[in-house]
Formats: sequence, structure tokens, C-alpha cells
Amino acid sequence: MTRQHSHKEAASRQENANAPQTHNEYTHQRLCDSDDQHAHSPPVPEAVESDKAGVSSTTEFAPTVYTCPMHPEIRQDHPGTCPKCGMTLEPVMPAVEEEENAELADFRRRFWASFPLTAIVFVLAMAGHRLTRLDPAWQDRFELALATPVVLWAGLPFFRRCAQSFVYRSPNMWTLIGLGTGAAYLYSAVAVVAPGVFPSTFAASGRVQVYFEAAAVIISLTLLGQMLELKARSQTSAAIKSLLGLAPKTARRINADDSEEDVPIAHVHVGDLLRVRPGEKVPVDGVVVAGASALDESMITG
Repeated sequence: MTRQHSHKEAASRQENANAPQTHNEYTHQRLCDSDDQHAHSPPVPEAVESDKAGVSSTTEFAPTVYTCPMHPEIRQDHPGTCPKCGMTLEPVMPAVEEEENAELADFRRRFWASFPLTAIVFVLAMAGHRLTRLDPAWQDRFELALATPVVLWAGLPFFRRCAQSFVYRSPNMWTLIGLGTGAAYLYSAVAVVAPGVFPSTFAASGRVQVYFEAAAVIISLTLLGQMLELKARSQTSAAIKSLLGLAPKTARRINADDSEEDVPIAHVHVGDLLRVRPGEKVPVDGVVVAGASALDESMITG
């Protein structure tokens, strides 16, 4: 039978039906547009015309579409960050293959590299005068040396997102984090390198106060929060991938010259004519346009 596929949600594509080889006919009631009675005939190869979203060309493959979880109207054909909120874009249809989350791995590396430095800066700022005999000026220099890689390296992705929020004129959380930590670090760095530029009222205690611990702690806590968020999103994607794993990996496409080829599901486009043979799963949603056979309805309805 031949099917004209209707475009449905990605989840519906996972409801694949096995066509048992012991049956002598297909039942295609759920995949037909018409209300005709079931066609009963000996099992024959089945052709399916796909209506899966994509480019109709059989030679050019549709690129992966990336979108923002918070702003689904943002869509583009390459990875990046959302211009509105700064979140990393995710593929609309995640790949079945297990892939390492590069952003999660990057944030994890930055967090564990910066955490010891942040802890030392925090302890020095809170109780350095009681734990050490360092001169306050040297303690400030020590904090500057420790906080610099935390802010400028570990926090670099946040400053990029902050700059992006200005470019797109869309203030968000990263605008606040970038401005807050950047101001605290720059003010403190100038206070250590050139304290004389500040009025004498800024040095009431004998030196200009620094806030390296505030910038470093905010960066480290933000990295930790991003790690937890990305891990939760990865677990959600894993559940979707487990469903996608039940779907057929390939479909048999009939080309314009009547030749046939097996192509990955991701390369099936609008207007493609597919053949479903006895014993195979139905790869995508569609409409029968030729042929007849039987499907195990319980594979669809449960």
C-alpha cells in the first residue's frame, strides 16, 4: 500500500506498528485520510508518501533545527545561544545516539578548576586577618591573583552572554551577573593596583576595600547552578532519546527513477515515497496511497 503521510508531532512518530509476517493483510485504518473500509488483500510491498517536515529534495538533507527551551520561537540551523535569554539552543529533535553534552562538560571543568580558588579567596576575605599575618595590602594582591582566573576564565561564558544581551537589546539574568561581577572585580583590581585614584574617604580603614570574594563566589555559584540545570535537561533528553530508540532507524525510499534505497529517518522529507514491506515497522506518519496489507493495531494503541 502507498501512504500519504500527514505531519504530526514528533512523539506520534514513535507509535510504530509492526506488520506481522504471519498475517495475510495490512490494516491501515489509522494511517488513512479517508473513512473507507479496511483493504484486505495478500501481503504486498507498501509504498508510503511522507509528509515529515523537511526539504522535499531527495539530494539535499534538511539541517538540524535548534531552538530555545524558554523561547521556542527562536529557531536556527546551527548551535548557539538564545538572543533573548542566553540559554544554549537545543535540537528540536535530539539525536538517538549518545552524545556528550559539551556545554555541561565545559561548565563542569570550569567549576572544579575555580572552586578551590574561590574557597581560598572567600576564607581570606572573611577571616584572613585572623588566620594569617599577611599585610592587608599583600592580602589584597593575593586575592587579586586568585580571583582573576575565576572571573576572567571561569566566568567568560557569562560575560559573553552579558555582551550578547546588549547587542540584542534584551536584558536578562546574564546582564545582571556580568555587570555585577565585572564591576566588583574591576573596582577591586583598581583599588589594589592604583589605590590613589580613589578619594581619601574610600580608605577610611587605611586601605580601599576590595570585593574579590563577591565576584568569585557569584561566578562559582552560577557555574554550579548551570551544571545542575544542564544535567536535569540532559536527563529529560535521555527519556526522549529512549523513545526515539524504539523507532526504525531507516526508511526505504522510492526514488523518481523507481529505484529504492534505505535512508536514515532524519533524511526523509516532504513528498518522499516510502515502501513498507511485510514484517517492517512504519517509519513515519503518513497516508496510504497504494497497496494493502495488515498491521497489528495493538502496536499503536497498546
